[in-house]
Amino acid sequence: MTQMATLDVRGLRVGFSTPGGLVVAVEDMSLSVSRGEVLAIIGESGSGKTVTAMAIARLIASPPARYLGGSVRLGGDEILTLDERAMEQVRGRRIATIFQNPRASLDPSFTVQAQLTETLRRHDPTLDRAGAEAVAVEALREVGFPDADRVMASYPHQLSGGMCQRIALAMALACKPEVLIADEPTTALDVGVQARILLLLLRRSRDTGLPVILITHDIGVVAAMASRVLVMYGGHMQEEAPVGDLMDGPLHPYTRALIAAIPDPDAPPGERSFIDGEPPDLFDPPPGCRFAPRCPLAEPRCHTDLPAWRSVAAGRSVRCHLA
Repeated sequence: MTQMATLDVRGLRVGFSTPGGLVVAVEDMSLSVSRGEVLAIIGESGSGKTVTAMAIARLIASPPARYLGGSVRLGGDEILTLDERAMEQVRGRRIATIFQNPRASLDPSFTVQAQLTETLRRHDPTLDRAGAEAVAVEALREVGFPDADRVMASYPHQLSGGMCQRIALAMALACKPEVLIADEPTTALDVGVQARILLLLLRRSRDTGLPVILITHDIGVVAAMASRVLVMYGGHMQEEAPVGDLMDGPLHPYTRALIAAIPDPDAPPGERSFIDGEPPDLFDPPPGCRFAPRCPLAEPRCHTDLPAWRSVAAGRSVRCHLA
């Protein structure tokens, strides 16, 4: 029996009104994530990953953002039609998000204790202040703070970026969301803190069934963390596959180029692979495949005909004429 997706996105289109006209940043985006899954979304900067994440949680400002079509269903409930008051009950409680700039998630005017307890009590009215403080302390210990009481009494500016990121993660997990979206959560952190945060996410997903959408540039993190991978480029989905299949046999030339660009410490100097060219200008995207101007395998039809998104094997889909 196929497991029902906790989060199911179909045909999502998101644009932004600009002085130069409407820019469509995400086109025909579809994804799903179920209990215990870690879905990684990868791609270069500007591919539409963050817009997708923020659109799912209704965190993009409208205007200038515009939802142009599609559906986002959480546990069977359509959330794109909810008003802002109803969405306040969804964010944090049902969909939690953490971003790469942890300080943007914390108010510098309040202690960690005040922010954690306020968040917990807002999403669980049955908690009194003492109960919320106990949950907050336990959440901080879970993300690696043995001195949780000292951290609770601190202001964000008194803590390092890595500590603030762990606090943001503790805040997200303590609310027991149905889905967690982690957008580049470790980009600005040192390697040791990165590993601690990623292992915590993976353990929480496996132990409690928490579905995670992980947005990252790091293919190594994808290989270690993800169940499935969705590759984006130029606002389009380009390939989706189980992580092992994608790493062993990528079908799209862009996916192959991303994997080939992973630094190899054993490679001779000068042999690192790069992707020539620049991502497409979404004010004036190319008429065919978005990757065609940079693709070494492109044929004439790649420059004129947009490939369809199609299933090519069980659990594998791709947008490429040549796959």
